Amino acid sequence: MKVKEFFAHIISIVFQPLLMPLLGTFYLLYSNPFSYPDPGENFMLLLRVALLTFFFPAVFVGLMSALKFIGSISLRDRQDRVVPYIATMAFYIWAFYVFYSESFNGMVTFLLLASCISIVLAFLINILFLKVSMHTTAAGGMVAFFLLLIPFSQYNALWPFLTIILIAGLVGTSRLILSAHSKKEIYLGYLVGFMSFMIAMNIFHF
Repeated sequence: MKVKEFFAHIISIVFQPLLMPLLGTFYLLYSNPFSYPDPGENFMLLLRVALLTFFFPAVFVGLMSALKFIGSISLRDRQDRVVPYIATMAFYIWAFYVFYSESFNGMVTFLLLASCISIVLAFLINILFLKVSMHTTAAGGMVAFFLLLIPFSQYNALWPFLTIILIAGLVGTSRLILSAHSKKEIYLGYLVGFMSFMIAMNIFHF
C-alpha cells in the first residue's frame, strides 16, 4: 500500500460519516464552555449522541456485513447502501425525536435534524441517480454547522472554521485517492451536506 493510500484510509476512518454528529456536538460544547459548564451533563450529552448516531447504526451495518447481506462495511456498491441508509435514517430520526420531544438541547436537536435531511437526500439520490459520497456529505454538513455556530461561539471561531474546511478537503481528497467515488459524487456530497443544514435552518431555529 502506498503512503498516500495509507493516510487516505486513516482520514476516511477518523472522519467516518457516522462520527460527524458527535464531532459537531463536541465542538458545540468546546466553543460554548460557559453555556455548558457541567462536565457530567456534557458527558451524558456526548454519550447519548454517540449511542444514537454512531454505535447503533455501526453495529447494524457490521451485523449486515457479518451475515453477508452486504458486500462489505465500506458499502462501495449502490445496492449495498439501500438497507443501511434506511436503518441509519431510522436511528437518526429516532435521535431527533428523542431530543426534540425532551427539549434536551436546541443546537444538538438542529444538528440531528440537518443530519436526518442529509441522509434522506443522499438516500434518494443513491436510489434515483448515483452513489453520492456520504463522507463528503457529512463533511459538507460540518462546514455548514461550524459556519452557523460562529455568531454563538464564545471563543474566536475563525480557526476552527478554517480547520473544518481543511478537514473537509482532506476527506474528499482521500476518497478520490482510494477510488471510492468519482469527482461528481464527491462534489455532490459536499453540496447535499451543506444544503441540508441550510434547509434545516429554515425549519428549526435553535
